[in-house]
Amino acid sequence: TKFHSLVRWLFPMLGVSELEKAIVNISAVVEILANTTADALGKLQAEIDSLAKITIQNRLALDMLTAKEGGVCTLINQSCCVYLNERQQVETDIA
Repeated sequence: TKFHSLVRWLFPMLGVSELEKAIVNISAVVEILANTTADALGKLQAEIDSLAKITIQNRLALDMLTAKEGGVCTLINQSCCVYLNERQQVETDIA
């Protein structure tokens, strides 16, 4: 802006130009870091989705194998506690 140009012209000894360059460099590094983090979180979400599918498949197979005894929950004498988060919260938060 014009104000920043005026300040740089009036006070070159304050190192305003150097500070401005440093801020631009830091901003670029933060942007790279944010993109790398978003990419990593996206890959983690894909792994979570895959694991959820495998878990459901295994649970269905186990229920079929234990159907005569009343299913897995009856066999282990507990209430069913299968919960798969399919809200894709990780993916939603980084978008």
